[in-house]
Amino acid sequence: MLRFATTVLLMVLSGFGVQSTQAETVKEARKVESFDLRADRTGMDYRVFLVRPAEPPPPGGYPIIYLLDGNATVPMMETVIGPNPPEPYGSAAIVGIGYPIDGPFDILRRYRDLTPPTPPEFIPPSRDGSSRIETGGRDDFLAFVETQVIPAVETRLPIDRQRRTLFGHSLGGLFSLYVLYTQGDLFQTYVAADPAIWWSGQAILKEQAAFLDRSKGEGVAPGTALLIETSGKLVERPLPPADAERLKRLRSGPTGREVAATLATVPGLRLAFHDFAEESHGSMLPLAVADALGFAFGRSPD
Repeated sequence: MLRFATTVLLMVLSGFGVQSTQAETVKEARKVESFDLRADRTGMDYRVFLVRPAEPPPPGGYPIIYLLDGNATVPMMETVIGPNPPEPYGSAAIVGIGYPIDGPFDILRRYRDLTPPTPPEFIPPSRDGSSRIETGGRDDFLAFVETQVIPAVETRLPIDRQRRTLFGHSLGGLFSLYVLYTQGDLFQTYVAADPAIWWSGQAILKEQAAFLDRSKGEGVAPGTALLIETSGKLVERPLPPADAERLKRLRSGPTGREVAATLATVPGLRLAFHDFAEESHGSMLPLAVADALGFAFGRSPD
């Protein structure tokens, strides 16, 4: 499956620059556009990818799926939807929140945007061993999504505000859970793919405990849904032995599986869990994007 996922990633990235007959057909049927926004609170620039459905909007407006790491995940989603999407997937508007870069991921920016303030002892070694990892920008980023991205999209397309989905992978999955726990009415459907529960000494579990306490009596808003997915194969990052051992310690503890089991007690929450036992953290990404599409329309993974 790793080879399949890599192939899919190469195919879909071609839709944003490299020639591909399939990607060009998708863009003709479903219009892909992008625009840059500067965050009011931080002055940082972001690139927003918007995919307009080819068909007219349903009476209540288009259902919409917001994808974090949009440079990579929007073309993945459009490959899943395809040039002739079956009903009802053709009605899905897609928004990718990304960065003004040529590649699929801005690793350092996403560390800042998707994490809480993190003590140095809980920050993992950087991939190149020398970059400084900044954290703690999740509330700024959430404010940007809520007050700038969503309004900008909804001035461009008629959107059903009761059918918003948020998808995130890894730190993005952690962020998706944070939004559910703290501002759960901002979206109705949440997808957390291999969420990094371990980050910052499992600090997300404090927000989870508060969320569980609030939901004991009244549960969640009607229609709230959460899909958690995990990977089964560990791919070790090439690091010096001391850094590798430290990273292993940091990543220990509960995973999305345990979180899903805990959240099963929340009244009214439509919860689904799926384990990609044969996939790695990276290779599961295009498969999780595909599952997010079905889940947004009420279908849980097999």
